[in-house]
Amino acid sequence: MTDINQKISELYRADSARIIAVLTRIFGLHNYALVEDVLQEAFGKALINWKSHSVPDNPSSWILKTAKNAAIDTIRAQKTRTKFSPDITQLLESEWSLSSIIEHEFSEQNIKDDELRMLFVCCREEISPENRIPFILQTLCGFSINAISRALIIPESTVKKRLLRTKEKLKHCSLQLPERTQRLKALNSIHTVIYLLFNEGFYSSRKDKAVNLEFCMEAIRLVELLVSNEKLVIPDSLALLALMNFNLSRTNARFKVTVSNTPGETTTAKIQTSPENLPPIPIDQQDRTLWDTKKINKGNHFLSLIERTKSIHKGRFFWEAKIAQTHCNASCFETTDWNTIVGYYDQLFKVTGSPMVSLNRAIAVAYSGDPKTAVNELLKLEILPTFKSSHIPSAAIAHSYAMLGDRKRAFEFENRSKALGGTPMEQQNLREQLERILK
Repeated sequence: MTDINQKISELYRADSARIIAVLTRIFGLHNYALVEDVLQEAFGKALINWKSHSVPDNPSSWILKTAKNAAIDTIRAQKTRTKFSPDITQLLESEWSLSSIIEHEFSEQNIKDDELRMLFVCCREEISPENRIPFILQTLCGFSINAISRALIIPESTVKKRLLRTKEKLKHCSLQLPERTQRLKALNSIHTVIYLLFNEGFYSSRKDKAVNLEFCMEAIRLVELLVSNEKLVIPDSLALLALMNFNLSRTNARFKVTVSNTPGETTTAKIQTSPENLPPIPIDQQDRTLWDTKKINKGNHFLSLIERTKSIHKGRFFWEAKIAQTHCNASCFETTDWNTIVGYYDQLFKVTGSPMVSLNRAIAVAYSGDPKTAVNELLKLEILPTFKSSHIPSAAIAHSYAMLGDRKRAFEFENRSKALGGTPMEQQNLREQLERILK
């Protein structure tokens, strides 16, 4: 790739989402094809111009101005046969007001507001879960179709189909923020989708990447976008931001991945070996000097903001963040306050009613010093329909029996877990944990 092409690619990742947001605000979701045409025209002009001359001193400003001019040209060419966003379409049809309206819409604050509107649009109920993340990656994260395909390990043809279906669904939708009465429900949906995006990065399913930090950092950026708006920020947004920072703080120790932040907050990662040969390091074996204290401090800060508000409503992400915080603030594994963690899992279960929460609570009970009670709780959970074909309860039971010193039952349930599934990496990890506990 030439230097110019590389620069264009980097600029697309950095600025295309902002341009898409403002162009969608101007043209309307029903004209999304026009949005994509104008976007491609702007970057096409950059490629031609910069190869003939040179890359300007401020390429981001150059591409924004080019997109703005391309939008004006498109409106002039289309205004007799196209309706744009309902509330400004008349102003766009008038030559007297056209330029000033476009200038206004391309202001920095308006672009930021438009990105927020796009975030709500991407998470609408009309869009199926499998289509949300590809659309978010394209419209809000600046991923190309090829990049989405590689990141999600799905064919480009599948990505195109999912994006097309999503755009068709949104043709008759409004770009306005939801009414206040519907906002909490919409925010809950956004939080869930963003956390799915984060987990897709943190527990990467790619064979060539143990952790996909691009996804993790994009998820954090999108929540920061929510938090920056005083009218939209709610405790759960802050809690999700805290949780993601706590989780990401342990990356270096979890996979022998080197994570560095440049002054511009760009995160990069260097994976020393392929993840097939790199089983995850259990939390009790992690080198805590590798944990990122800056991210832990960020997580602590966001939780303190919630606790200062004395908010009555404590959602799922708050209790998950409190559990992660307890781990992160312990000086070593042995000093972890497991009784407090059990209490947090009790609160989390009240919010979610999830059997998986009960399973994790039982594991915490074992570590709090009562593995016998943990075994009894896990045996009851194992027969639930949720876990009918899951290897996880058997693995947890094996772990608890090992803590009781019962070698026979520990390996009996290890074999049961292995028969039910789990990756070779997980199976290897479980065997090493049992051997370590029982020696």
